[in-house]
Amino acid sequence: MALAMPESSDMHEPAWDALLGELDAWAAAGRVATFWWRDDDAADTGPALERLLAMHAETGAPLALAVIPATATSDLCDRLNAEAEIAVLQHGYSHKDFTAGEGRKIELDDSRPAEYVVADLAMGGQALERFTNRAPVLVPPWNRIAPHLVPFLPEIGFQGLSTIGARTREKPIRGLRQNNVHLDVIDWRGKRTGLARGFMGADNIISDTLDHLSARRAGDADPGEATGLMTHHADMNDEMFGFVAEFVNRTRAHPAVVWQSATEVFSIS
Repeated sequence: MALAMPESSDMHEPAWDALLGELDAWAAAGRVATFWWRDDDAADTGPALERLLAMHAETGAPLALAVIPATATSDLCDRLNAEAEIAVLQHGYSHKDFTAGEGRKIELDDSRPAEYVVADLAMGGQALERFTNRAPVLVPPWNRIAPHLVPFLPEIGFQGLSTIGARTREKPIRGLRQNNVHLDVIDWRGKRTGLARGFMGADNIISDTLDHLSARRAGDADPGEATGLMTHHADMNDEMFGFVAEFVNRTRAHPAVVWQSATEVFSIS
């Protein structure tokens, strides 16, 4: 069987040109198009993590790493504590699915008493205190959290919440700021590309970027929500890594674009 060849960047120049045009419209309006980068499922060191960290250093874009408290190793802690500019977010507690195989996967669910779930999150927060760059932001595994749990988050120290899709409110409750991700480099179920867990494709990701940016500019989405790029370093191939580097570099080169850190996105002092 012949191996699939990586996509040529030249094939996607019309899409890149469309994105440039949207960013030009932001510049013409005297506005700043904010972006942020969130990578999920960190638990240990390894080649994929090192590749991610090298890309962060090469592009200069701020990076927020969602770490799983229950499985985070001391090696990971030591490695990230040596990276002063990487924010560590809390990725649930154990990244365990509580649906018993039925429905969409979720850890922060409504099948268990709220106090059990909240206790897990509080324990996870304590486990991440050894990470010197921890930011009090919750990233629910699979980007899902039962709504009745959200009001408890500020009570156990969270200042931020990040799931997926355009937010409906900047602050779902007092003391908690939400900023989601909107661009996924992986087509987990193969709905758009036909290849489950394969590359989402440059055209699709750029189209999603245009959708969110144009909606922000027109006021059809919250203008203040930074457009979020989501990656999963352990599940990415060469094509995905290559696209992310190109995406970050091309957007950062535009005068209307600012890539923000997690502390800026969530207004953490």
